[in-house]
Amino acid sequence: MSDRQRVADHAVSTRQRRAKRVTLGAVVAVVVGVVAYGIPANAAYALPDLPEKDVEAWTMPLDRYVPIGQSSSNYAELLVVQPCMLDAGYDEYVLPWRDVAAADRADELSMNGSLRLRAFDLATAETRGYHAASVVDPGAADWYEFAMQSWTAEKSDQLDTCVQRAHKTVPSLDDYYNRTQSLVRLNNAAFEGARHDPSVTATWADWRSCMQAARVGDVADDPSGMPTLDMVDRFETLDSSTPPSDDELEIATADARCRESSGYRDALYEAEWQRQLTVPHDDGELLAQIDTAALAADDAEVRRVLAELTPARPTS
Repeated sequence: MSDRQRVADHAVSTRQRRAKRVTLGAVVAVVVGVVAYGIPANAAYALPDLPEKDVEAWTMPLDRYVPIGQSSSNYAELLVVQPCMLDAGYDEYVLPWRDVAAADRADELSMNGSLRLRAFDLATAETRGYHAASVVDPGAADWYEFAMQSWTAEKSDQLDTCVQRAHKTVPSLDDYYNRTQSLVRLNNAAFEGARHDPSVTATWADWRSCMQAARVGDVADDPSGMPTLDMVDRFETLDSSTPPSDDELEIATADARCRESSGYRDALYEAEWQRQLTVPHDDGELLAQIDTAALAADDAEVRRVLAELTPARPTS
């Protein structure tokens, strides 16, 4: 890793050292093969301490194991480091503003391959149609310029010192780890299975009848096919920087209403919830090592740092 990359990427290596609550090698392990259910040593793991169901928030059993986004965590850590670097005489170490929420979504898109419309609802349809929330980080250019500043051996050593001091001041940041491939895989498996659950497919006919009554033109055979490939191209839904057209908003709004009136949305939520209640044995062993209360405290600390220390967004 070059000195110029340290600022942008040092938190990644930091997370490799964060093993007080979860061993990183264990977290990212991918289960291979089929779980042998019936053999006690390989019995499926039932998730404990379930949250309350909330279809509006699309709350799921695995949610509490997923930490805050990588960009948010990295940025918060560097914000805590900043005063130490300035006190050491490095006046150029002033972090620019970033839209870390957008950056987190970009991270998720890179890891997950798609931003699924799991919780697609009327409020979403009325505001942005089928467009995903923006992944455009308006501060990315300034951030890149900051990250590419020149580094000397002395400056790098000072950064290491400041990082260690920051960890003593805000220890939760030192124990924080990034969202993992393992949890993404489990979440996606549950969602994909839920989409074809008999309780969900049983609502498709009512959804289609509702969409036909709405007279919005040709639609997919079932809600999971929306938006269709033609709509994706026509409405540019994959480009979050483009605004939704009136036609897109009309179709998406009808779709959201039909998902609710047909029972599709509730059935999908329940089917995904049921699939997240248990995970394969090996994944369960990994999840059992995670202190979810401590993880929630870590997330809260990152949010506090961001709220208190993030510089103001430039006006132009």
